[in-house]
Amino acid sequence: METSLVLTRLIDRACGPLAERIENGRMPHSMRVHPQIFACIHDIRAREVADGYPLMFLGMELTADDSLPLADFSFAD
Repeated sequence: METSLVLTRLIDRACGPLAERIENGRMPHSMRVHPQIFACIHDIRAREVADGYPLMFLGMELTADDSLPLADFSFAD
């Protein structure tokens, strides 16, 4: 499956649980995604990363985790 399509679906799946966590005062510190998804977002945000900012996504720092399936994610507190 094309990475951009997987990214779109991942965003859709992450928004509900993220909103629920925020409502409960539990905003995650970071979000872990498959390295291919990380690379896709990194490419989109290349200028910010080049300027020395951490890679942020949905208000959290984004990290790559090769133990995750391509279309999955996890939050880290």
